[in-house]
Amino acid sequence: MSNAKDIKIGLLFSLTGTTSVTERGQYQSALLAIRQVNEAGGILGRRLVPVTEDIASDPILSAQKAEKLICQDQVAAIVGLYTSVCRKVTIPVLEKYNKLLFYPTLYEGEELSHHVFYCGPVPNQQLEYFIPWILQNIGTSVYLIGSDYVYPRETNKHIRRLVKLHGGVIVGEHYVPLGMRKFHQALRDLAALKPDVVFSTLVGDSAIAFYQECHHARLNVPIASGITGETEIQAMGARYAEGHYTSFPYFSSIRTEKNLEFRKLYAETYGTATISSVMESSYYSIWLLAEGIRKARSTETDAIRQALQGVTFEAPQGAIRVDESNQHLWLQSRIGRVNAEGDFDIVWESNGLIPPLPFYNDERTNPDESLNDDVSTSIQLLRRAQHSYRALIDILQEMTKYFPYQFAVFNPEGLTLAVFNHDTTGSSELPPFLHTGVRAHSTLLGHCGVTLALAGRSEAVVWGMEHEREELRDWISIGIPIQAKSGIFQGVLGVFIHDWPVSTDAVTILCAALKQVVENALDAVEERKRKADADQLLFSLVNALPEGYLSMHDGRILMRNSAAAAWLDDDPALPDKIKTYLQSEPAPRFLTRIESAKRLLEVRGHQDGGVYHLFLRRLRVIGTGHHQKHRVEIKDLVGSSSSFLKNLQLAELAAQMDANVLLLGESGTGKELFARAIHYSSSRRDKPFVAINCAGLPRDLLNAELFGYVDGAFTGAKRGGNPGKFELANGGTLFLDEIGDMPIEQQAVLLRVLQEKEVVRIGGTTPIPIDVRIISATNKRLTQEIAYNGSFRSDLYFRLNVFTINLTPLRHRKEDIPELVRHFIEEFCEAAGAPEKSLSDDALQLLLRYSWPGNVRELRNAIERAFYLAGDARVITANHLPEYLNSDVEFMHDPDGIPDAVRKEFDEQHGGSTQPRDVLENTFAPASAVPRKVDTIRIQNAEKERLEIERTLMRFKGNISRCARELGISRTTLYRKLKEYRLM
Repeated sequence: MSNAKDIKIGLLFSLTGTTSVTERGQYQSALLAIRQVNEAGGILGRRLVPVTEDIASDPILSAQKAEKLICQDQVAAIVGLYTSVCRKVTIPVLEKYNKLLFYPTLYEGEELSHHVFYCGPVPNQQLEYFIPWILQNIGTSVYLIGSDYVYPRETNKHIRRLVKLHGGVIVGEHYVPLGMRKFHQALRDLAALKPDVVFSTLVGDSAIAFYQECHHARLNVPIASGITGETEIQAMGARYAEGHYTSFPYFSSIRTEKNLEFRKLYAETYGTATISSVMESSYYSIWLLAEGIRKARSTETDAIRQALQGVTFEAPQGAIRVDESNQHLWLQSRIGRVNAEGDFDIVWESNGLIPPLPFYNDERTNPDESLNDDVSTSIQLLRRAQHSYRALIDILQEMTKYFPYQFAVFNPEGLTLAVFNHDTTGSSELPPFLHTGVRAHSTLLGHCGVTLALAGRSEAVVWGMEHEREELRDWISIGIPIQAKSGIFQGVLGVFIHDWPVSTDAVTILCAALKQVVENALDAVEERKRKADADQLLFSLVNALPEGYLSMHDGRILMRNSAAAAWLDDDPALPDKIKTYLQSEPAPRFLTRIESAKRLLEVRGHQDGGVYHLFLRRLRVIGTGHHQKHRVEIKDLVGSSSSFLKNLQLAELAAQMDANVLLLGESGTGKELFARAIHYSSSRRDKPFVAINCAGLPRDLLNAELFGYVDGAFTGAKRGGNPGKFELANGGTLFLDEIGDMPIEQQAVLLRVLQEKEVVRIGGTTPIPIDVRIISATNKRLTQEIAYNGSFRSDLYFRLNVFTINLTPLRHRKEDIPELVRHFIEEFCEAAGAPEKSLSDDALQLLLRYSWPGNVRELRNAIERAFYLAGDARVITANHLPEYLNSDVEFMHDPDGIPDAVRKEFDEQHGGSTQPRDVLENTFAPASAVPRKVDTIRIQNAEKERLEIERTLMRFKGNISRCARELGISRTTLYRKLKEYRLM
């Protein structure tokens, strides 16, 4: 029990979830530090009491739990969080209540919150040394793999820059969702690209699985990581990590007295001495917070923040200190290689502490000079100044890239706006007082080329020993005025040359060249301004677009054209629907459908920085109906699941080209509907769409149907003969449904027609030229038919399979069921002239539980039956639905007996390809098709018979003769029942 004198400390970690393998150790380290503080007498005689919340690797939950800790538990401060997403989502809560977070892990930099003490390394303390070491000691070709969230993507920006700067090359880059444990694409990339090293920013379970899969695949490519530490190695096993590399300020193998004490105490408490860098950060974060409370003699946030500036203390890794201005830590940098025992052999370490530069990509704060009392305000001022000079900075950086020196851009007040180093030798670094954010006045820099140029607004050169500051006496400093033709002084371009000798004549020539560079850069900026005026004209053109356009930033609409404005104003629910979707962090480019009470919109867009550019197309107005069965376009297809939208994207691509298309999918998935949509969305839309079912005609009539016949070819043939489907479809599209059932002899004739692009009618001799686009479809696995049954020609398959679309079965896109049901009910209401109907919640849940072996066709039939059974009722209930949907048997409906969950995982791993499925099939015995009980409701005899037939079909993999014998009926009777139960 705690008392009023106790100091409550919030511990916010993922004890469950994707990243718990890492965060649990951090949590235990924090508890250990709290225990030690209390055993030493507490803080000012007061005991620390931990209040723990499990955020389960969920960013939204992290913010909610933080608010609970602050408001309900009244903690003095919070220690914890691991992912950058969790941190960023939680910062607004900290700002709202003015509380501190001690963040005990590395992060991507480029952030400075007044409410966070960043207790782990930033990129300049880790990557700036790690990447050059990798390129020099392992190899120069790098493959990047990371979890798809903030830290990996932002960190890889730094890595790409450093690899390029030090002469390396990025050969590939791949991201996977958090928690992903399958890496087939990455392994294929690594086998093909053969990089010298893989740099991993995978976290938690994903990192463990990736190391293991690389080991099993015997790729033998070194993996480097700034994340994977001792806890992950213990979880995966040392044999999977041996020989791989990591960079941290701390490794458990460090031989310091403080670390030996830490490891011993941790082992006694938790039974293991496995300690990672983020665990050490969590440990000393508690000590740091305790020291802040002790020095401030208060638990008030502002007092703790002030008390910790410049504090130095001993951590297990060695002495570290808090930066005076930016709430980050000065830390060591070390590189370790995993040995056979799972420990790290330290192969490199820095010579002393490294200052934290969180604004690492040309946006560094100054470690030597306090910016201002209000850090966030000075950062904002710097950002505004950089923004106004951004065009000039970018152009100067590009124009000076062939000069092997170091450059800086200063505004007229001397504020350092940017620093860029073109000296690729890496032999020198500018003194820390010449980083971004520093005001380069004479007191700080003394006598040098920059201060003279700022004061005199003219070119200035200072040589070596002429400098007042000792740090500049190995340099030549040059200041080139940035002055527009109008005479307005805009600042100075500073140039710094190290380790001269450089002759006076060479410097004179260099200054003349750089003056010309500045003049050209100013001209280029002026040209950009003229382009901005042109962009304004473009804005008016955007307003004339037939589709809606809007741009959004942080949920706020920046611009919208008249079409989008009309829809948004008329339908108040739409803006919130769009904002909700964007807050789900879509991919940089995305396509989705958004439905509100009044309309369904197709939304495609892309993200540019923090701005979303959205293009809106109205598909249909809700409630008006759009049911032209035979003339349907891609925009009319119903569904919003990710797999369905991907198919729509493929269909749109197919509509834009004239190549043959092969549609693969189970019966009832809408293959003909997709074929029609592709045709009526293509340039052939005004020409015929002709469909033929290759399995629905006797083989002796199929040729006649396809190619036609002349007079006398058949008894009773009409005068003048009869054109075939190819001729009827000339100029348009021919849809060959169930192509997998076409007899082998007809396939040869079809192949010749596709090659020659002409037909000869049966009984005739005259070739007839044709211009036909072929779309074919099948529910069979044609590669299996080719390889095992010899029932399909491989040359015809490759002729038809130019562009393939695998249609997703309904059981794998159940999130589309509500939208499909609304669409069908709307259609039936319109056709019957009936008032609007809806579906009850219990009926919808029943539909969502069913596995839909007949796919969308079966769903439509079920809804149509229920629609008419409901009569005048305005609500369709579960009682109106077919009884078999709620039967006592839940059956695995996959036609080869493979359980749905297994097939879905297999399809995801192989990209929906049908080719390797024979491997999967061989692992499942017919017994996998046995039904299982889920309740005790009695079913009708007909339903039992249908299920028995279906089970037998699966057991014998569609062999009609064997099925008939097993069931004790004739083949004719079995065919009749298959049609009756819609099983074929």
